[in-house]
Amino acid sequence: MTDRTENTAATAGAPFAVMLRGALVPASVAGGLAVLALAVARGVGSVPGSLLGLAVSVGFYASGMFLLSRLVRSASPHAFLAVAMAVYFAQILVLLVFFIVFRNASWVDGTALAVTALVVTLAWQAFAYRALRGARLPVYDEPTDTPEQGR
Repeated sequence: MTDRTENTAATAGAPFAVMLRGALVPASVAGGLAVLALAVARGVGSVPGSLLGLAVSVGFYASGMFLLSRLVRSASPHAFLAVAMAVYFAQILVLLVFFIVFRNASWVDGTALAVTALVVTLAWQAFAYRALRGARLPVYDEPTDTPEQGR
């Protein structure tokens, strides 16, 4: 029983690490392609805003997955929820600071930033899901077979 508990605790953050590894490069490439497409469509002036959108989006998703892969050490749903909410709250605070700092920046093309962030978000979600599905990691404990449990 102790061996199973230690094994579960050691791999509780594994799904997040798998999702991070599976989504980081494809989402970054998709964002880079969006930067290039926007530079052609909207001009070179959109590049700083696009690059900022790429950096913020990849940083947002990568930091969340990285922190969850490192901090989730318990298979307990309560512990997971507490850690996940704390990480998400911290990410939202950082985004708030980002928006406050860059809200009046004249060199940021808001449309380019938003389009690049959307492209990165869609690519991240698709490839994170693909990585998790391909890993075949259990995200819940298997039920124990005890015949008296239902009686």
